[in-house]
Amino acid sequence: FLQVAEAILAAAPTAQGDLAGDYVKFTTSRHPASPAYAVVWPRVTLPKRLLIGLALPEDFEADGLGPPPEPIFYKGLTKFCVIEEGQAVPEELSGWVEQAYEEAISSNR
Repeated sequence: FLQVAEAILAAAPTAQGDLAGDYVKFTTSRHPASPAYAVVWPRVTLPKRLLIGLALPEDFEADGLGPPPEPIFYKGLTKFCVIEEGQAVPEELSGWVEQAYEEAISSNR
């Protein structure tokens, strides 16, 4: 989880992460109305995994990204990545996060 959170927060110095129930919401700034550009749902029961939702453009395509594995409705999130326990964090995650951050900023204007 820490490696994923660090990659998500590295998108910008103003980025903020907040625990919100059973997920961690990452927003573009500390302002309460800031848009979320990433959300992580850590599952600590078996099977352990991280579900990462990203606010990417609808037409964005990449191996490792797709729809959520179960119904999830979170405004602005369009693509999801699942990291199972023992699986490496995708090398592309930082690039995806940067694009999601930019998309959240531009969509909020």
